[in-house]
Amino acid sequence: MQTVSLDFETYSEFDLKSGGVWGYSKHESTALLCMAYAYGDEEPQLWLPGEALPEFVRNPTQFMLCAWNSFFEWCLWHHTMGWPEAPIANWTDTAAHAAALALPRSLEGCGKAIGLPSDQQKDKQGKRLIQMLCKPFRGKRIQDPDMLRSLYDYCKQDVVAERAIGKLLRPLSAKERQVWELDQKINIRGMCVDMEAVGHARAMMKPVKETLNDEVKQLTNGELQNVSQIGDVKQYIRELGYPLEAFNKEYLAQVMKDPKLPELARRLIEIRQQTGKTSLAKYTTLEKVVSDGRAHGLLAYHGASTGRWSGRLFQPHNLPRSSFKGTDTCIALFQYRDPELLQILYAEPLEALSSCIRGMLTASEGKRLLVVDYAAIEARVLPWLAGQDDILDVFRGHGKIYEYTATQIYNIPLEQVTSEQRFIGKIATLALGYQGGSKAFLAMAMSYDVDIPEALAERVKNDWRQSNKRIVSYWYNIERAAIKAVAEPGLTFQVRNVAFHKIGSFLMCRLPSGRTLSYYAPSLKEGKFGAPQIHFWGVHSESKKWMELNTYGGKLVENIAQAVARDLMADAMLRLEKAGYEIILTVHDEIIGEADIDFGSLNEFESLMCQTPDWADGLPIAVEGFEALRYRK
Repeated sequence: MQTVSLDFETYSEFDLKSGGVWGYSKHESTALLCMAYAYGDEEPQLWLPGEALPEFVRNPTQFMLCAWNSFFEWCLWHHTMGWPEAPIANWTDTAAHAAALALPRSLEGCGKAIGLPSDQQKDKQGKRLIQMLCKPFRGKRIQDPDMLRSLYDYCKQDVVAERAIGKLLRPLSAKERQVWELDQKINIRGMCVDMEAVGHARAMMKPVKETLNDEVKQLTNGELQNVSQIGDVKQYIRELGYPLEAFNKEYLAQVMKDPKLPELARRLIEIRQQTGKTSLAKYTTLEKVVSDGRAHGLLAYHGASTGRWSGRLFQPHNLPRSSFKGTDTCIALFQYRDPELLQILYAEPLEALSSCIRGMLTASEGKRLLVVDYAAIEARVLPWLAGQDDILDVFRGHGKIYEYTATQIYNIPLEQVTSEQRFIGKIATLALGYQGGSKAFLAMAMSYDVDIPEALAERVKNDWRQSNKRIVSYWYNIERAAIKAVAEPGLTFQVRNVAFHKIGSFLMCRLPSGRTLSYYAPSLKEGKFGAPQIHFWGVHSESKKWMELNTYGGKLVENIAQAVARDLMADAMLRLEKAGYEIILTVHDEIIGEADIDFGSLNEFESLMCQTPDWADGLPIAVEGFEALRYRK
């Protein structure tokens, strides 16, 4: 099948960044300015609206269509242009290939990262042209002929850059190709949103905030008009005689427990915590994202270097947990658009609105949602990787992993474990599995608003490591194998069912599933204690910048465990789709499917997720799920 590389440049008054490509491609103002394309290794050509359509447009199923972030081109192709259907099977997303190798997902960033020759990189002048020609500039549409000719050249250069990068990247394996195609189907399918309830919630939000601001004015005799300015609130509380040092979530959690905190200060903080909820902005985001009753394009394939999905637009991976049960009842009240009623029934009305955001995602008419989550999947994968059989036996038996961890730490029978000891076992399980020390233990405890003495944290760390020697050994064995692979390119170094080898510019980690994790441009440098440490280039998890990073045994094991958990879920998603369940979203370790009211069952859905692939033999898998008309946690 012949390959065609292509790129579109468009004009629209629709905000692509906030509203997403689906709504963008369907907006009445959206128009295709030009298309650059190249057959195989031929020189790029330009197509302009009104010209005869190229062969690959008239008969798309005869070609493999390659584009960078191809979901954009797919949507424009079908929605804006209305061209003959081009199935997902006939598309290749070069950006997905880059992401699968942990390279930058932007065309410009990837070209720079892998050192493309300057004549093959993305044209840096393009940003100015896009600002001027692809959206209203100072309220007007610019159609300057000379600038448009420059835009056409820019579009052709994108094809050059994308094609050059594609030649240097490994294609997805046959299995991963299936996963990517399913990802595209999920994004096209979208998830139903109760836009009527969204509108009701937004209508109540403003009057509720105004009521709370009126309370602030009354409490402070007009000295504060609202609590939007944190600096003013801090200063006011200090003038009340309380030495407020900061205003972050963790610090305020401790402050609110202080009996010396004046009641007026306490109420001001409570109001600020309500009105400052960033999660409420998701209602506004939903109104921008949804154009046909469904939210499309919510998932990013290989959004993390481990292969896990990440969220887009509405950010479904970052939804607030409900602070109460029965959100469906609360949502039913939204129809009255009565903020006073909301405030009477719920002490914190904005918290109630925040808690109901998940419920805006619903099943389509005549269908239901099946929501199933893998239970403690990483806590199961880690001992399976390391051969820590006693932990696996716990999951095969009573499953009380936190209690069992406490028995190891305190050397007591399971039935004698207290709630406080169970909590210590829980923190140890969550914080110490990836070579975390006492500081990691303390930080995890603090996230649960529990203050633990440093001496206890250090003792728990030591006791945990003594009881989990196979996991501890696994950290160091994995690190040694990775270091050897960097030092001796071409050779393979294996630890149980994981192997490292360096090929070209990549350190590859072969997972039990056969998929690989990639670390670009690895090198060995002297570490903190004089031993060699692996450095590589990657996207920083927080800053999102392409930069030099370093890693160690525990971090490598964390990457591997998360990747294995992802592979288990990806396998299950393929099985579910094959069985007729339509997947509409995945959030962390949770799969959300949609099915006709009389199709299948929750039990079957869960059974399909629990099937253990041949490569994961011996790994105990468990799931927890429910059926509903609205999404919840």
